[in-house]
Amino acid sequence: MTDTDPLVLSPTVGRRWLAQEIRRLREAAGLKQADVARRLRCNPTKITHLESMRTPVNGPDLEVMLPFLGVPAERIDWYLKVCDLSREKGWWDGDRSIPSWFSLYVGLEAGASEIHCWDAGYVTGLFQTTAYATAMLADDDAAGIRLRRQEALRRDDPVRVHAILDEAVLHRRIGDARLMREQLDHLGTLAAMPNITIQVMSFSAADHRGHLGSFRWLGFPQEGDPGAVYLENQLGGWFLEKPEELAVFGADFADLGARALAPEDSAALIARRAEEVR
Repeated sequence: MTDTDPLVLSPTVGRRWLAQEIRRLREAAGLKQADVARRLRCNPTKITHLESMRTPVNGPDLEVMLPFLGVPAERIDWYLKVCDLSREKGWWDGDRSIPSWFSLYVGLEAGASEIHCWDAGYVTGLFQTTAYATAMLADDDAAGIRLRRQEALRRDDPVRVHAILDEAVLHRRIGDARLMREQLDHLGTLAAMPNITIQVMSFSAADHRGHLGSFRWLGFPQEGDPGAVYLENQLGGWFLEKPEELAVFGADFADLGARALAPEDSAALIARRAEEVR
């Protein structure tokens, strides 16, 4: 992140960036967490929590840490501004209808600059119509949250989404025929947007790793940020951020994209499927 970069598109992304930046600065200075803890007069566990986002960074701690980590005096106010923005509340923070484990994902998604997703079961949440989301979730609050997340697609600097859907998603009936046609037509509309790419993995495609499960890779606007992969199951969600983990999913997504139908052929298949639904 530089002075000319956008500061934060969501407070959650700001908190994540500050945690990463503290670790980066500490390692660049050749310091251990215990060294920073002595400067702050705290337990080293606190530094571990700051660098892992378990504890949000506050301004007073930053004012002590940054000079110790080698940040020039004229740069400190900028970091403090990022800190202030990161401590604001997003619409998802404190919403009791959003599980705590999912609130982190919603906050990161809201500030992502790009999302690559593979969906083997259902239409990706950012692409769902109101009726589809309500029928699938059977919960008006959960459906409303899912729809509010879609604001990221239409903001002034919209998130870029590259979604690959298994063809089974187009055939799996959610609700009645009218609902499904509406959803498929909506996919066609989205596919025409400049910030959205949709591909379909046809039934004829074989020997790919998509059977291992759906996943999302989120990229962020901050320079040098490698992004994060999000996975979810019945017990909750978790993030992968190690370089070797990101490399596996990056390679898998590239392979899925190479095997899936081209965007224009995918749009044609979606349109044909919409006409077939009865």
